[in-house]
Amino acid sequence: MSLPLWGALVDLTPQQQEHARNLERKLIAPCCWSEPVATHRSEIAMKMKTEIAAFVVAEKTDEEILAIYKQRYGMRILIEPEGERWWWTHVVPLAALALGLALTIVVIRKLLRPLPSSSP
Repeated sequence: MSLPLWGALVDLTPQQQEHARNLERKLIAPCCWSEPVATHRSEIAMKMKTEIAAFVVAEKTDEEILAIYKQRYGMRILIEPEGERWWWTHVVPLAALALGLALTIVVIRKLLRPLPSSSP
């Protein structure tokens, strides 16, 4: 696959193509903040795809490439949040769901418990 890069062509091996696609799926297109760079067709998304391909060819690590975009656009550029935000978006909802389920089970058990007989 050849991608235009500032007037030149960047040739990617199949492994580099897959690496670039994986990175493109981790970033949101900053023009509308609604689609990954991998599927977005805006001018900025196309520029980012070209840059990512160049970074992959230059053998930059994923962390280096993502750091460039985080510095340029902020943490919002990442599809999956990192650090503390990851916990808030993944663990907290599951914990709340588990707590709600446990509370529902306790309430249902209390409602289904037979009433004590009141015989004199």
